[in-house]
Amino acid sequence: MCRKSWRGPPLKSKTRTLLAGDLFAQGGSGAVPLTEADILGPSEAFRRQMDYYAHAPQTAATLERLAREQPQVLACMHGSAWRGDGAGLLRALAKSLGARPLAAAA
Repeated sequence: MCRKSWRGPPLKSKTRTLLAGDLFAQGGSGAVPLTEADILGPSEAFRRQMDYYAHAPQTAATLERLAREQPQVLACMHGSAWRGDGAGLLRALAKSLGARPLAAAA
Protein backbone atom coordinates (compact mmCIF):
# COMPACT_ATOMS: atom_id res chain seq x y z
CA MET A 1 0.00 0.00 0.00
CA CYS A 2 1.33 3.39 -0.96
CA ARG A 3 0.67 6.23 1.47
CA LYS A 4 1.55 9.84 1.01
CA SER A 5 2.01 12.04 4.02
CA TRP A 6 -0.13 15.14 4.30
CA ARG A 7 2.08 18.05 3.34
CA GLY A 8 -0.68 20.55 3.14
CA PRO A 9 -3.14 21.37 0.42
CA PRO A 10 -2.28 22.54 -3.07
CA LEU A 11 -3.12 26.11 -2.06
CA LYS A 12 -1.65 29.33 -3.40
CA SER A 13 -1.41 31.36 -0.19
CA LYS A 14 -1.41 34.88 -1.66
CA THR A 15 -4.63 34.38 -3.65
CA ARG A 16 -6.19 31.66 -1.41
CA THR A 17 -6.60 29.55 -4.56
CA LEU A 18 -7.03 25.82 -4.03
CA LEU A 19 -6.03 23.62 -6.95
CA ALA A 20 -9.18 21.52 -6.66
CA GLY A 21 -8.53 18.96 -9.39
CA ASP A 22 -11.67 16.91 -10.08
CA LEU A 23 -13.46 17.79 -6.83
CA PHE A 24 -15.94 20.03 -8.65
CA ALA A 25 -15.66 18.75 -12.23
CA GLN A 26 -18.37 20.16 -14.45
CA GLY A 27 -19.44 18.95 -17.86
CA GLY A 28 -19.52 21.28 -20.81
CA SER A 29 -17.03 23.72 -22.20
CA GLY A 30 -16.36 25.80 -19.08
CA ALA A 31 -16.93 28.88 -21.22
CA VAL A 32 -16.84 31.14 -18.14
CA PRO A 33 -13.31 31.07 -16.70
CA LEU A 34 -14.32 32.24 -13.19
CA THR A 35 -17.77 32.17 -11.67
CA GLU A 36 -19.49 32.86 -8.38
CA ALA A 37 -22.55 30.84 -9.44
CA ASP A 38 -23.35 27.36 -8.12
CA ILE A 39 -20.87 24.72 -9.25
CA LEU A 40 -21.77 22.03 -6.70
CA GLY A 41 -25.12 21.24 -8.32
CA PRO A 42 -23.73 20.92 -11.85
CA SER A 43 -20.72 19.00 -10.54
CA GLU A 44 -22.84 16.50 -8.63
CA ALA A 45 -25.16 16.04 -11.64
CA PHE A 46 -22.12 15.39 -13.84
CA ARG A 47 -20.60 13.00 -11.28
CA ARG A 48 -23.84 11.00 -10.94
CA GLN A 49 -23.74 10.19 -14.65
CA MET A 50 -20.42 8.34 -14.28
CA ASP A 51 -19.82 7.80 -10.55
CA TYR A 52 -16.11 8.29 -11.18
CA TYR A 53 -15.36 9.90 -7.82
CA ALA A 54 -13.00 8.12 -5.43
CA HIS A 55 -15.07 7.18 -2.40
CA ALA A 56 -13.02 6.51 0.73
CA PRO A 57 -13.73 6.40 4.47
CA GLN A 58 -11.46 9.41 5.05
CA THR A 59 -12.92 11.60 2.29
CA ALA A 60 -14.94 13.79 4.66
CA ALA A 61 -11.92 14.33 6.92
CA THR A 62 -9.74 15.25 3.95
CA LEU A 63 -12.33 17.72 2.66
CA GLU A 64 -12.53 19.24 6.16
CA ARG A 65 -8.74 19.71 6.24
CA LEU A 66 -8.98 21.51 2.91
CA ALA A 67 -11.90 23.62 4.18
CA ARG A 68 -9.89 24.77 7.21
CA GLU A 69 -7.46 26.45 4.81
CA GLN A 70 -10.27 28.90 3.92
CA PRO A 71 -9.79 28.92 0.14
CA GLN A 72 -11.43 31.79 -1.73
CA VAL A 73 -10.95 30.44 -5.26
CA LEU A 74 -11.32 26.81 -6.33
CA ALA A 75 -9.39 26.13 -9.53
CA CYS A 76 -11.19 23.18 -11.07
CA MET A 77 -9.54 20.86 -13.56
CA HIS A 78 -12.72 20.55 -15.64
CA GLY A 79 -15.10 23.49 -15.86
CA SER A 80 -15.11 26.99 -14.48
CA ALA A 81 -13.04 28.09 -11.51
CA TRP A 82 -15.16 29.33 -8.62
CA ARG A 83 -14.81 32.28 -6.26
CA GLY A 84 -16.52 32.54 -2.87
CA ASP A 85 -16.64 30.72 0.46
CA GLY A 86 -14.50 27.75 -0.51
CA ALA A 87 -14.67 26.26 2.98
CA GLY A 88 -18.45 26.23 2.84
CA LEU A 89 -18.47 24.67 -0.62
CA LEU A 90 -16.00 21.94 0.39
CA ARG A 91 -18.16 21.13 3.42
CA ALA A 92 -21.26 21.02 1.23
CA LEU A 93 -19.45 18.55 -1.04
CA ALA A 94 -18.55 16.38 1.97
CA LYS A 95 -22.18 16.43 3.08
CA SER A 96 -23.37 15.51 -0.41
CA LEU A 97 -20.92 12.63 -0.65
CA GLY A 98 -21.83 11.43 2.84
CA ALA A 99 -25.49 11.30 1.91
CA ARG A 100 -24.82 8.61 -0.69
CA PRO A 101 -25.41 4.98 0.21
CA LEU A 102 -22.13 3.05 0.55
CA ALA A 103 -23.41 0.41 -1.88
CA ALA A 104 -23.35 3.05 -4.62
CA ALA A 105 -19.67 3.63 -3.95
CA ALA A 106 -18.62 0.04 -4.65
